[in-house]
Amino acid sequence: LAHRGYILENYPEGILMPGERRPTLTRSKGIHDLTALERFQLADALKNNVLTIKSIPTLDARQSLAKSRAPVIVGEAPTAHSPHTHGRQVFANGRIDRRGLTRLGNASTS
Repeated sequence: LAHRGYILENYPEGILMPGERRPTLTRSKGIHDLTALERFQLADALKNNVLTIKSIPTLDARQSLAKSRAPVIVGEAPTAHSPHTHGRQVFANGRIDRRGLTRLGNASTS
């Protein structure tokens, strides 16, 4: 993605990120690491335009992606009830952190 100048936005919170390993497996097997439900949820996010691909047009921004200064995959914001304050993000070098989008606030019922 980074070398082509694209990023994924709003990757679903409850699904393993690309490169992330399920603790029960000794090595990653790509999409096969996902459960059937996770594969369905990922496909659904793509079909409903929740998970989107964004083109990065400027050379400087593309270099930031390739040098892992900016994330290539940005996870969706955690729900208000999540224990996490920020969403996940993945960088071109494979690093995954939780410094992404801020957790959603509680919906007011007034």
